[in-house]
Formats: sequence, structure tokens, C-alpha cells
Amino acid sequence: MLTLVLGIERAALAWTRRLAVLGGAILLLVALATVADALLRKFLSRPIEGAFEATELLLAAVIFLALPYTGLTDGHVSVDLLTSRLGRRGQSLMVAANALVSALVLGLVAYEMGLLAAEYARTGRTTLVARIPVPPFILPVTAAAWLAAFGFVVQAAGTLVRLGRPDVPPPPAPP
Repeated sequence: MLTLVLGIERAALAWTRRLAVLGGAILLLVALATVADALLRKFLSRPIEGAFEATELLLAAVIFLALPYTGLTDGHVSVDLLTSRLGRRGQSLMVAANALVSALVLGLVAYEMGLLAAEYARTGRTTLVARIPVPPFILPVTAAAWLAAFGFVVQAAGTLVRLGRPDVPPPPAPP
């Protein structure tokens, strides 16, 4: 069991890191396109058609592509008012409980996004102005949301395994 959990942690960290890097690359492209759009708008009065709508769709993808890695590595912003006063066991239980609640919420979000993706695919949903097809954007976002929920389950399992076994090494740190 221990070897399985640790192996899943390592694999999840590797794959979610790749997704986060992809999200970072998309964010860089969005930034470059936004600068180009602003310059073209200002100096040539010729904005890039559909830039605003494409940015909206891509930023949703960036968020959900980075979310699994952020959850697994505890890279999110946190305010520690209570847990620092708890012992090691209490802190571990808080991390595991938080991870399970996060997994549940993200699972519900992913489920609803899946229903929405199916409806959008069935109806051929596009953006209003540029008529950009929405399904190619919402499907990867839905998959990343499911992966994020799974990542939080992995984090909870790893934390609980380590709670009972202090000799187990800490979770893999981000490179």
C-alpha cells in the first residue's frame, strides 16, 4: 500500500508539472497576443479579431491546467492562524481533511463542467462575436479539473499514510 501511494504521488507530480508548464506556455502566448492586440489597436486601429474571447477561454484553461500541480505541491496561498499551533498529527489531519474537501468540491465542479461540455458539443456552442468553438477549450479544462480532484485525493492519502508512519519520506518536492 505504502509503495503504491508513494508511486502514485511521484507519477502525479510529474504529470501535473507538465500540465502546469503547458498552462504557463499558454499564459505567455496570451500575454504576447494581448500586447500585440493593444499595439495594433493603438497604432493601426486594427485590433486582433476575437482576441478578448480567445483570452477568456485560454485563461480558464491556464487556471485548471495549473491547479492539479498547485494542489499537490501545496503551492497555493494559505493563511496559517490555527494549524501552526497544532502538533504534527493535528496538522496532518488538517491537511488531509482540506485535501478531501477540495477533492469533493473539484469533483462536483468537474462533473458539472462535463455536463456543460456535453451540451456544448451537442449544440455546437461558439463564442458570440468571433464564433470560436467552445468544446475544444472546455474538454481539456474538464479533464484537468478531474485530475485536480484526483490530485487532492492523492495528497490526502499520502498525508494519512505518513501520519501513521513517521519513517516514510516527505511528499516529493517540486523541482
